[in-house]
Amino acid sequence: MKTIKSLINPDKKVYVKMNGADNSKRFFSLAEKEEFLLGDGATPTEKHPSDLIAVLPDKTLCYVGTYGRIAAQSGAENIIVYDCEKLLAD
Repeated sequence: MKTIKSLINPDKKVYVKMNGADNSKRFFSLAEKEEFLLGDGATPTEKHPSDLIAVLPDKTLCYVGTYGRIAAQSGAENIIVYDCEKLLAD
């Protein structure tokens, strides 16, 4: 698997699409090992899984609201959406 830190791109918005709660929990566990935090300062494993997470350049993970979900589906060139299942398999 790639490191979560390696997904960071300061010039693009980065999202990770989860494929079920188990993958989300594995992703959160790996993120915590890499010292990522959620926007409120909580460690990832303290929070509930989600189907879409934003990865920010400052090693912050964020839940994604309506506008972020629209952006993630837009196909815009400044947005990258990774599939969590594929990331965990690599």
